[in-house]
Amino acid sequence: MATYGALANALASGDIWVPRSRLHRLLDVLLAPSSGAALQPVFSLGDPHAWLDQRAAQLDKALCDVAQNLAGRDAALFAGERLRFPKELKDDDAGHDEGRHLTLACYGMLPATRITDVLSQVERWTGFTQHFGHVSTGLPPGDEQAFLATLIAEATNLGLSRMAEVCGAGSRRALLRMQTWHMREETFRAALACLTDAIHAEPIAAWFGQGHRASADGQAFYLGGPGEAGGAVNAHYGRDPVVKIYTTITDRYAPLHQTVIAGTAGEAIHALDGLLGHDSNADLTALHVDGGGVSDIVFATMHLLGLDFEPRIPRLSDRRLYAFEPSKRYGRLAPLFGHRLNRDLIVSHWPDIERVIGAMRDRTVTPSLILKKLSAYRQQNSLAAALREVGRIERTLFTLRWFDDPALRRTVTAELNKGEARNSLARAVAFHRLGRFRDRGLENQQTRAAALNLVTAAIILFNCRYLGHAVEEMRRRGSQIDPAMLSRLSPLGWDRINLTGDYVWSDHLDLDANGLMPLLIKPLP
Repeated sequence: MATYGALANALASGDIWVPRSRLHRLLDVLLAPSSGAALQPVFSLGDPHAWLDQRAAQLDKALCDVAQNLAGRDAALFAGERLRFPKELKDDDAGHDEGRHLTLACYGMLPATRITDVLSQVERWTGFTQHFGHVSTGLPPGDEQAFLATLIAEATNLGLSRMAEVCGAGSRRALLRMQTWHMREETFRAALACLTDAIHAEPIAAWFGQGHRASADGQAFYLGGPGEAGGAVNAHYGRDPVVKIYTTITDRYAPLHQTVIAGTAGEAIHALDGLLGHDSNADLTALHVDGGGVSDIVFATMHLLGLDFEPRIPRLSDRRLYAFEPSKRYGRLAPLFGHRLNRDLIVSHWPDIERVIGAMRDRTVTPSLILKKLSAYRQQNSLAAALREVGRIERTLFTLRWFDDPALRRTVTAELNKGEARNSLARAVAFHRLGRFRDRGLENQQTRAAALNLVTAAIILFNCRYLGHAVEEMRRRGSQIDPAMLSRLSPLGWDRINLTGDYVWSDHLDLDANGLMPLLIKPLP
């Protein structure tokens, strides 16, 4: 036991490494580009002294401005030697009612249909199944209905055996072949990118967001089956074992990425995977997460990659501020400060920081892998400490922005609410077996999560196209629609889509020249 304990500590501290391990490799080997990768230009963050001078000046100015303006603010915002952040006002009731009325009117015009026919139409529009090449031949699935039945079985948590009994698209063996030979991580990623690009191309999607923001959130799914008692307990979700699907979506509701993590795992190390690992053409420059995705190293990494990290930090009033100057320089803010930032630590590890950021940018290594390794060191790792110092600069600047900028607070809340609403759609789709995952293997859980994300993306695209068609028809018939109300629409509705049990395909769909079913329109009086 003593030997085992010493070995575990040495692995965690990085003193011993395992050449063939995914996580416990030597850091230099982990960051090295693969032998078959194309040569990339050397990544550089520039002169560390110039960067530090610029950030130090910006940090000092922001802190001085807030300290000087405290006297002119509401006294309640700085009480008990803490910054108190004002609560946001709710939307006006008139605008909320008008937006709800428009939503109900638009969805009331959408035709009722089955999930099978939704996927068939989305396939005609995008050809997303062509990305599921056979593992040996690279050819797409030969039987579209059997493939879509397999996809629905995974996404709805029904399972292949039950789906084969109720759908009539093929035997369990046929569905299993589709899953085994066509459904892989890379094929799901390519198909999801296809649907993401299609959602962003829909005209109505431009009203939901500018297309350059993303948000990430974890959704818990309880585990069931013979091994359910073997899961880890997370006090946040109760005593039942859970896994979490950590999903990244854009501000236009388009899913980008998903991964399965343990119910007890931290979310922060996975926050960047979706932003840096997707295959779509979306040009994303900002990421929003809730408290689980926040860490100083993520702040540092996002800034050094040239991206904006704008989280909703829980208990922000309890977080320390940091500066290069003595805290007494900032007057009433002095009790809020932690230790002074260590400029020399950042400068001495600047080349290593460049290698880490360059490896993430070039996709040499996934962000979660390198962040997991840095956070696994039980002894204080100097590279991780340097990144935390950079992150504390950025977190302090963000805290001051959050204090001063009501628009930032509203934007972050609105984007995170989109992720929560999308989770409701995912929960409605994966409803079979009481919404519990009975697959204990990580690979099967990853397949189920990827299928769920892909089917929700298809529903979102379907709703975008039909909602846009409904809005055009309402305008054609003389309805005056306030453009501001279009941003209150959401493509996440599923009331008109039959998700439960009716897994058959229509022999014939009445489609117009645009490939759309007729809307439900009441005749004019």
